[in-house]
Amino acid sequence: MAERLRAPDFVPCGRDQLTSWQGEVFNYHRIETQIAFGIRTVDGTLERLDIAYALEQMRLNGGLFTLPDWKRLEVSPGVLKPSVRVRVWRCDEQGAISFMIDWLE
Repeated sequence: MAERLRAPDFVPCGRDQLTSWQGEVFNYHRIETQIAFGIRTVDGTLERLDIAYALEQMRLNGGLFTLPDWKRLEVSPGVLKPSVRVRVWRCDEQGAISFMIDWLE
């Protein structure tokens, strides 16, 4: 049986309100304040994320994410490099849903 993944400190909610997906990104689209992509998860499911986002919701390998980090992930603005992986944390506290996106290199 697989152990439950411990949420990192940057995820702002309790684990009983938390879901995470990890896997390879596909159908990626990003503009300045909107991001959408699918995830082929390590669990064999397909998940979809389409949200308005702020830079504060992004991490890179668990560390802080800055604007120049997009160049590490994209071949050009809004076009993702092949085989990029991600872990998405979805927090649902009292009906308010928020996301943290941790890009994995």
